[in-house]
Amino acid sequence: MLLRSAIALGCALAAPSALAANDWSFKNVSVNWLDWSDGTETRTNAGAFGGKKDFAYLELEGGFGGNWGEAYGFFDIENPGMGSTETDSRDQRRYAAKAIARFNVAEVGGLPLQVYTHLYDTRDHHGFFDQNRVLGVGTSWRSGNFWVKPFIGAHQELKSGVGAHFNGWMAGYVAGYDFTAFGQSLSLTQWHETEFARKERFLAMGNPDGGVTQGKKTGQNGAVALWWNVNKSLTTGVQYRYADDKLGSATYQNAMIYSVKYNF
Repeated sequence: MLLRSAIALGCALAAPSALAANDWSFKNVSVNWLDWSDGTETRTNAGAFGGKKDFAYLELEGGFGGNWGEAYGFFDIENPGMGSTETDSRDQRRYAAKAIARFNVAEVGGLPLQVYTHLYDTRDHHGFFDQNRVLGVGTSWRSGNFWVKPFIGAHQELKSGVGAHFNGWMAGYVAGYDFTAFGQSLSLTQWHETEFARKERFLAMGNPDGGVTQGKKTGQNGAVALWWNVNKSLTTGVQYRYADDKLGSATYQNAMIYSVKYNF
């Protein structure tokens, strides 16, 4: 409860400051297709749950920042053309949202020391939900066209059938490199999260050999992307999505994501 309250309070306090001193912002809407590898589908669908199937999703994404810090978020509708009564549960509509805020509180060695808050929520129509809450510290660094923003923090998880409990720690980063090739504007980006010292109550996962098993205390989650900024309004890209002992399955999982974004 304390972590959840701190995150909610931090986001509430950020809003007026950001609107008053906003140096940059972006927002876009995108259409995406996520294509799991054949091996991922075989391994995950052998388990009691966590089985993977290709799907489309719509995403609204945006961010803003200034001297105070920055905020970022997205909202996804997965299987947007489906409902809640599909025969195959993997075809049913799902929702996912993420909100991140970084507040500059000091400067150390020329780098900002930031309070980092992170909330990720996913749920379906049948009562399943899983919410990750992180409160910690972060920083950001830029050199030329390369930038990286690492963080580490305490991780609380709220999950259907389990409740809200401390679930170890999370560390990660987002990074990017902007460049030009063949006269075109391109960007390489990556986001990565490592959960470690996770608690047993959250480690029930689908077993690639069938049934249910206990996952590892450490899990990995992320994506590497190449973006082509066609013009100010249009961006298209391809992402390599990966996860290990995450997403409900005690195995490595990977997919390709194909995206088209309209930038406002």
